[in-house]
Amino acid sequence: MCTLEDTMQQPGTPANEAQRLAHLTALKVLDTSPEERFDNITKLAAEMFSVPVALISLVDDKRQWFKSSCGLDIKETSREISFCGHVVEQGDMMVIQDTTKDPRFTGNPLTETTEQPVIFYAGAPIKAQGDLVLGTLCLIDHSPRELSDSQQQQLGRLARIVEDELELRQLVVRAKNAEKRLAQKQQHLEQRNHKLMQLIERFKTTRSRLISAEKLATLGLLAAGVGKEAGKAINISRKHLLEAHKLAGNEKCAGLISQSMSCQDDLRRMVDALSDTTETAGNNELAETDLNDTVRHCRNVLLSRFDNKVRFVFEPVADLPKVRVVESQIFMALLNVLVNAAESSAGKVSVKVALLTKDDHVQIRVQDNGDGMSDETVQRATEAFYSEGKDSLHFGLGLSIATGIVRDHSGALKVRSEQGKGTLVVIALPLAQPAQTTTELEQGQVGAD
Repeated sequence: MCTLEDTMQQPGTPANEAQRLAHLTALKVLDTSPEERFDNITKLAAEMFSVPVALISLVDDKRQWFKSSCGLDIKETSREISFCGHVVEQGDMMVIQDTTKDPRFTGNPLTETTEQPVIFYAGAPIKAQGDLVLGTLCLIDHSPRELSDSQQQQLGRLARIVEDELELRQLVVRAKNAEKRLAQKQQHLEQRNHKLMQLIERFKTTRSRLISAEKLATLGLLAAGVGKEAGKAINISRKHLLEAHKLAGNEKCAGLISQSMSCQDDLRRMVDALSDTTETAGNNELAETDLNDTVRHCRNVLLSRFDNKVRFVFEPVADLPKVRVVESQIFMALLNVLVNAAESSAGKVSVKVALLTKDDHVQIRVQDNGDGMSDETVQRATEAFYSEGKDSLHFGLGLSIATGIVRDHSGALKVRSEQGKGTLVVIALPLAQPAQTTTELEQGQVGAD
């Protein structure tokens, strides 16, 4: 009994078989669904050359698979009986007018079948990267025929179109894959952005709570100071009044009453300071604000706590342009700066506040003659929870929140200091109309000279 190996020549493999198969695999075209672009080519070839069958055949290591078939129902055959395998091996167009007369195909089941035998075959190589033959664009007829040189050139040109379509298909697949990866990355970024926005909202909420806590701490400090000092003033006033009652008509009476009145003046000043605090604390709306009033409120509160320690200097500015701010927040920011200034030295401190109009913003300049700070301390002064001293509020959470408040108003806060000579803090707030951005105010517009 004769075998296929005894009667026909099987196609061999080209020298670049490994690279050819790798490229064919990379195309990701094997076993894919029919595509109109390739079907149009096989239909056109069948009509141009008046043949019943036209195929786009791609040859892998074991089979030839038809990406497009016109006039043939099967999708693949084994490579060992394929005609296209010979084209892959030799790398050139192959034309067989009558396969029954070609000893290479004697006994080939494709030629000896009684139904649609392959008698005429013409295959033009489909190449990639110059010399990698992936398969063929082939023509099949069931009877002998010829293919002129001109027709062979035409078939070759159609094969070049198949090559272009395969390359274009690969580019489209790569583009779709890139688009898919981009969509995945975009989704990932959107998820991360959502988490970031949540963190920002949590930060805002936390800072709002810190601001409220800072207000309570400041009010608690003031309440303690006011209560203590008010108690002393009331006790002394009561004692002096009792003495005045006993000594009515005595020469000492006038002096005692004067002292009592002085104590009551102190009490009135402390009550005014508490009123200033509660008045600004209750205002949480954006409004056009005269910073002269804000400085006066802060001065009254500061002196109620540090009267014997601080020499406060401030000259109100007539016709000062207004700023659009939440006054309670700016009050708290400035008060924190002033408390830092008051505590900048163990001894008596001079604190000078000046209001200046520069271009499109107003500056609040707070200068003290305290101990000053090193350059490192200045750089870290606005960091949250940083404190210059273990038990001091100086440049701790207060100044960090003050900086945040000023930034929220599109302003900027700058600190300059020199050890032994004091500290200058400049708060810049944009005018009500027009407003500058924080970046513009920070880029050289907030001078501390």
